[in-house]
Amino acid sequence: MKSSKFAALLLLLASCTAPSPQIFWREGAGVHEIVVRNARSLPEDWTIWFSQMPAAVEVLEGSDATIEQHQANLYKIRPLGIRADSLTVRYRSDALKRRSWAPEGFVLQSSASPCGKPLKAEYEFLPLEADAEQWYRYNSSLKVKPVALYDIIPAPKRAAREAFAHCASHPQGWYSIAIDSAGEVEIESDDADGRFYAELTLKQLLRNSGGTPLRDIYIEDWPDFQYRGYMLDVARNFTSLADLKKLIDVLARYKVNYLHLHLADDEGWRIEIDGIPELTSIGAFHSLDPEKGLQPSYDGCADPSSKALSNGYYTREDFIDILRYAWERRIRVIPEFDTPGHSRAAIYAMKAYERRTGDSSLKLQDESDASVYESAQGYTDNVMSVDMESVYSFIERIFDCFIGIYADASVPLAAIHIGGDEVPAGAWNSRDLHEIFLGRVADIALSRGVKIAGWQEVVACSDPVVAGKLKAVLFMNNVWNTAWGGSELPYENAAKGYPTVLSNVDYTYADQAYSSNKEERAHSWAGYIDDTKSLALPLRKMDNIIGAQAQLFTETVRSFEDVCYNSFPKIVGVFERAWNAECRRTPSEFYSSIVQFEMPWWEEQGICFHIPQPGMIMVDGELKTNSAIPGAKIEISPNGRQARATYCSARSCTSTLR
Repeated sequence: MKSSKFAALLLLLASCTAPSPQIFWREGAGVHEIVVRNARSLPEDWTIWFSQMPAAVEVLEGSDATIEQHQANLYKIRPLGIRADSLTVRYRSDALKRRSWAPEGFVLQSSASPCGKPLKAEYEFLPLEADAEQWYRYNSSLKVKPVALYDIIPAPKRAAREAFAHCASHPQGWYSIAIDSAGEVEIESDDADGRFYAELTLKQLLRNSGGTPLRDIYIEDWPDFQYRGYMLDVARNFTSLADLKKLIDVLARYKVNYLHLHLADDEGWRIEIDGIPELTSIGAFHSLDPEKGLQPSYDGCADPSSKALSNGYYTREDFIDILRYAWERRIRVIPEFDTPGHSRAAIYAMKAYERRTGDSSLKLQDESDASVYESAQGYTDNVMSVDMESVYSFIERIFDCFIGIYADASVPLAAIHIGGDEVPAGAWNSRDLHEIFLGRVADIALSRGVKIAGWQEVVACSDPVVAGKLKAVLFMNNVWNTAWGGSELPYENAAKGYPTVLSNVDYTYADQAYSSNKEERAHSWAGYIDDTKSLALPLRKMDNIIGAQAQLFTETVRSFEDVCYNSFPKIVGVFERAWNAECRRTPSEFYSSIVQFEMPWWEEQGICFHIPQPGMIMVDGELKTNSAIPGAKIEISPNGRQARATYCSARSCTSTLR
């Protein structure tokens, strides 16, 4: 017995002094490599988990361990019984489109550590592709020139040094500013929105004047569309209350009047609901222990106590604070909980609720459902069983909670967004159930006197009865799937009588990368959206076209800096066009305003933003460089292959990726 205890003590001491396992990941041209260093210190029953954007993985012969896709973005490395100082796994998978798509969040799990311990990881990437000439051409296309006092974003409809004849009636948000020769200011508006926008414009003019007194100025301005929105996905990765307020301040500058908060999806439920603590205690956190949270999300974090953005939620008081803060800036907040697909967080939270309470009246998924499906993000268990009455009891509970929160905040509830998108083929073994679901939710909304909103899929309805209910209760449908010949879909939906907001993936999705640079932390499945492309959004006036919205889904976001970098200036053109249906400026003119007026303001507010990479080109044996930012400092690497541009304001400097 004594010798056995002594051996165990020696083993414990050895494990304490042995170097911890570490991960080394090497990028290849379709064949990648994971090396587990210090592998002798691994316990016998180890599993290493990691996360990455979903992709097929084929482990090559001769590897020292296996890799299995658990579900969606979550993978695990399992032992083959080999004991060595290092274990190497070579596997065939997609070429890496983004460096941020490499595996991350490596966690070591064993019987001694069932919740897992994070492992350090080092990376070796292939060299970046040469793109200096491409950027030279792009930078040359943006001819930044001096701008006028009035060249704010969005541009005023009328700005001149003479008065205009006022119209008999004005749209909501109309205002005029008159400044006489003595500097006296007179503001006219018909509503609180117009007054707020007039004050915003006046502040921008004062700032743009550099302290020079304003004289003899007359402006008359109004929005062409009554919906000018920004959607932020806080479900995949969370944005804190303080950071969200910063973002609201930026949105207000561009006269955005709707903030669409994507509060619930497969990877998170981000708002406290009275009487159902599991929605946040389970649905807002991630762990390898299902009693403590959901499976690790895109960042791979498995620690529910971590401050990683994959964890977190808004309390009821937080959300009331958000509503009031936004409303003071004339921004209406639209809450979204995605249903009946994209509902994994809610489904698993309600399973935990039922285990704790024994109450199945809010159950969201039928265990006996044998349908087989896989969602666009790789989940096989994320769809509500919409033939169960308990699903509608749950939705009623959520509706009532939101209605109560907005009432307590004393702000208007324009609509509750129900998602309705991307229900995978095979779910329920019947597509008719989707329309039945929409009809039931419409009934719930009608009975409570509230509007609903949804993605474009909610109006793809063949049942005339359900379609009639939706038209009676629908505030908007967001049309997103426009990149592959679907640019007329928003107008087709509008022609059918559905209120429509352009949310085109190829113009308004801030999570699509600025460029092909592999250092961009973003997607590119719908192409690239550079600094000014959103200005060309194919938006035109038509009955039931109520406006446009920019979207930021956050699978690739790891910080608030990522939120801002991916948004500004990429989607500022959406706000310009939602105010001015007619494109009033060229890309160069628009970008000139961004460089001269917006970038210095972003710097002062501590808002991260993108500046284009410097370009390089050889002309007659001479290396020439350029930047889209006049006066930017350009540094070239010793090998002449890479360059970095630095934009400096009076406050600080911001560099490109390279």
